Amino acid sequence: MDLTLCSTHRDLIEQFWRTANDGDWSAFEALLSPDVVYLVPQTRERIRGREHFVEFFRSWPEAWRAELTRCIVDERGAVSVIDFLTARGSETGISFFELRDGQITEIRDFWPSEYEPPQRMIAAVERY
Repeated sequence: MDLTLCSTHRDLIEQFWRTANDGDWSAFEALLSPDVVYLVPQTRERIRGREHFVEFFRSWPEAWRAELTRCIVDERGAVSVIDFLTARGSETGISFFELRDGQITEIRDFWPSEYEPPQRMIAAVERY
């Protein structure tokens, strides 16, 4: 296993959550491949392209914060576990990241508790 690459992947995922929490959307966007794909199998949501994905995160309809509780990496990608905190409480989120050339190319989010996604005002959210 390439430990240097794994360390780089861990840094990338930590930076992903840190820039999202800080609302530093230009730094957040720089972490993503231009053709990044975001999938939520539980709700059948899909977003294609980094500008759409950034808008999806930026426009979440309530204040939130993600606390990274676990990050597992290998040479191809990473898995993160977060506590997603809002005024309504905390939910666990599990994200599988595919990484290439120092950028995130795909994210699959899983939420162990059942939920209905909030109504979104961005057209880039596809249902599949």
